[in-house]
Amino acid sequence: MRQVLQSFFLFAAIAPNISLSEISSVENYDEISQNIFWSDLYPGGGWSLYCGFRFENALGLNEEHLFVIEHIYRISEMLKFLKCESRRQCRLEKNEKFIRMEADMQNLYPVWQDASVARRDAEYGSIEGEIWRFENCDYERDLKIIEPRPLARGNIARSIFYMNSKYGLPIDKSHFDLLKKWNMEDLPSKQEKSRNDRIEEIQGNRNPYIDNPDLINSM
Repeated sequence: MRQVLQSFFLFAAIAPNISLSEISSVENYDEISQNIFWSDLYPGGGWSLYCGFRFENALGLNEEHLFVIEHIYRISEMLKFLKCESRRQCRLEKNEKFIRMEADMQNLYPVWQDASVARRDAEYGSIEGEIWRFENCDYERDLKIIEPRPLARGNIARSIFYMNSKYGLPIDKSHFDLLKKWNMEDLPSKQEKSRNDRIEEIQGNRNPYIDNPDLINSM
């Protein structure tokens, strides 16, 4: 198991200027998850991030799978950064930064429930070999590392870099180069660009790394 190295921050001098004030109307996560995410961001259905399973309606359901909303940059790491012991504590204290981070749709993706449960406390990373955890899903887990399918990796990298630039959330040094590599190997798809457009309509801001993936190479 790889050792966790010292985390570090990317500062505004080398990252796009992403202001908290860019979001014109920020809802809390419960409002997003119950009333906005499925119905407004995916009104015609879509595909789960990790496995590419299709869901046909705005409820995140199909005949074979149940889908949930996944925070790509983990909630547990947000709480650690803000020195909150729980989501409840951050919410009761009305921590504005946490409320914004928790509800930011640039960090939220639909995933198959079983894959989300399998992630638990694991970090994204590379795993040797091709031992899939699930049938028909290129998703591997080894100790504390998960490796999702290639078509998900760029989305994950761009979401994490966005959360770093916007909120100052740290990116572990041991993951930084890998995420840059994922960004260039899996460039934004038409679906990812359309999703970015839709989030701008709903939330009022864009992920600049989807518009220009080369920005990450300058970091």
